[in-house]
Amino acid sequence: MDSFGLEINPIIYLVRSRISISNYKFLFLLILGLSYTATEAAHLVGGQISYTCVGTNVYQIRLRIYRDCGSGGAQFDANANIAIYDAGNVLVTMLQPPKGPTINVPPDSTGNPCVTAPPGLCTEYAEYIDTVTLPPTAGGYTIVHQRCCRNSSIDNVNNSGSYGNTYTIDIPSNDTLCNNSAEFLGVAPIVLCLNQPINLSLNVSELDGDSLHFELCDILNGGASGGGGGGGCNVVIPNPPCPPPFAVVPFAAPYTSANPLPSFPIFAVDPGTGNLTGTPNQLGQYVMGICLTEYKNGMPISSTRLDYQFNVSACITNVESDMVTPSEDPQLLCDGLTVQFTSESKNSTSLLWDFGDPFSSSDTSTLTNPVYKYSQPGNYTVTLYADPGSPCGDTLQVNFRVKDEVVPDFVQNGVYCLEANEVEFFPTGNYPSNSTFEWDFGADANFQTSNLEFPPPITWSSSGKHLVSFTVKFGFCEKVKQDSVEISNLSVAVDAGADQFIDRGDIVYLSGTGGTTYNWYASDAVDFGNPFGQQTTVLLQDHQDTVVFYLRVQDELGCGGLDSLTIIVNNNEEPYNFISPNGDGYNDYFDLSKLNPDGEARLVILNRWGAEVWSAEKYKNNWTGVGKGGQDLPDGTYYYILSLNGDLIYKDAVNILRGM
Repeated sequence: MDSFGLEINPIIYLVRSRISISNYKFLFLLILGLSYTATEAAHLVGGQISYTCVGTNVYQIRLRIYRDCGSGGAQFDANANIAIYDAGNVLVTMLQPPKGPTINVPPDSTGNPCVTAPPGLCTEYAEYIDTVTLPPTAGGYTIVHQRCCRNSSIDNVNNSGSYGNTYTIDIPSNDTLCNNSAEFLGVAPIVLCLNQPINLSLNVSELDGDSLHFELCDILNGGASGGGGGGGCNVVIPNPPCPPPFAVVPFAAPYTSANPLPSFPIFAVDPGTGNLTGTPNQLGQYVMGICLTEYKNGMPISSTRLDYQFNVSACITNVESDMVTPSEDPQLLCDGLTVQFTSESKNSTSLLWDFGDPFSSSDTSTLTNPVYKYSQPGNYTVTLYADPGSPCGDTLQVNFRVKDEVVPDFVQNGVYCLEANEVEFFPTGNYPSNSTFEWDFGADANFQTSNLEFPPPITWSSSGKHLVSFTVKFGFCEKVKQDSVEISNLSVAVDAGADQFIDRGDIVYLSGTGGTTYNWYASDAVDFGNPFGQQTTVLLQDHQDTVVFYLRVQDELGCGGLDSLTIIVNNNEEPYNFISPNGDGYNDYFDLSKLNPDGEARLVILNRWGAEVWSAEKYKNNWTGVGKGGQDLPDGTYYYILSLNGDLIYKDAVNILRGM
């Protein structure tokens, strides 16, 4: 069996189409390639026959055959059998022209510069050309070539692999003018784009100026699977091809020659212009015939037929406009009037965004990922142009429903001292009706979290700053407001009074302010008159020199406060062992007048490492806790040596306590 008669499996090449901003409202892909296994043969995928008058009664016959070369199937026939019959179906002559050059259809021959064909395509054609002298005769001549077989995967013909092809054309009766037939030029576009409107003008030639009429027509059978060459019509390569009448290939319901493929509006050809129109709406592989008839003086004189096999596929363009849409990213519109736009366009060299804001004259951008703030809420149609102004540019429009931004906030009110803390929180702002709320008050709060819009009063078990987080959720959006609450310990402003110097045996009078309840206590055992009064008296014990008194109060809210003062007992026999040089007029100077009454003794001040920090040759009882340069020395313990003419008078420690 000749390999052209074996069955193959087609591939419908799937590509994706977008809306073009150019005038290309249709996409035709010349995809004649079909795949097959190593044991299967390639099938014929198209062809036509035409003729040209090259001299008196001399005609050049041209047969073009398309085949799939994608997987090494059967080659073109070395010679084509072309039979010429007269009106009585008598074989006049038999031509067997050799195959011309095999011509590859370029993979990018899509019929549209804006479209890229899928990879791996291989389609080629060859022409068989011969010259024959045919004198004018009544009834004219019929030229015919027949060859099996068609693809078995055609959707609008049942058992399509069992049918072959007949390519035929007529020479007019008594053709004394030596007619030139009409001819389809270029390569045949075999693929139509799914759901894309078609508006294709067929490219034809007619040298005599005759009128042309286009129509969708029957396709013809010729040859059959099984058997080789030789006589008879039901063989792969009829030799000679059989005369008319020719058998019609029946279409599978609901398809007909006038309605050969699923399309809305219906697939049609304009009879006068040859424009093909329609919108294919179902993937598949479909075959059809387009007849081109010449008319001279209103009478038909010859007709040529294109036997087309179309693949209806989803198509793509070279340039694709695309953006992230709200349906792809529901959080895209969470920032209110401000929108972050993101391009996902492919193969474009420039972009133009039109944000569709009628309230602005500057609502465009050429950035890849621009940010735009709308002036008010509304529904806006955003347009993204990829390669604007280019015939291969692409456009995408998407609706964005923009709303006011949700900005969560809250106010607080309460008691902020640790002893009696209790704080209430109130959200502020306008939120969508379907909003939900989440509060987080931290691990040491009485309620760590709450889902209520108005949470219960919150208390904390520790002082310090506590982070409060308030989250509002609406749709796919989420907004967060954070602030801190500071809970203080002993925060009430209390005053226990100034430090006092007393003589031994004196009664101490204490008086405090700042609270509603008072509690006095001391660093050593003393005799209080009333430790719970705002004022009280105290008697120190005989051996006590310095006692610190503390006053703790509470206010009407239950918040506490603490202050202290120091009582210092004058010792008439020994110098004081501290100074408090804070400018309050009490003990600001280191007074050694009892040991150095005339101010003639030398005084040296040492730090605790024995380094001299201050000295005076004749000390006038005026040291204020400064160093040699006059700078304040840090509070702490120092040592002094008092001497006269080299003889030691006294040495001891002295403390600087500016906080007293």
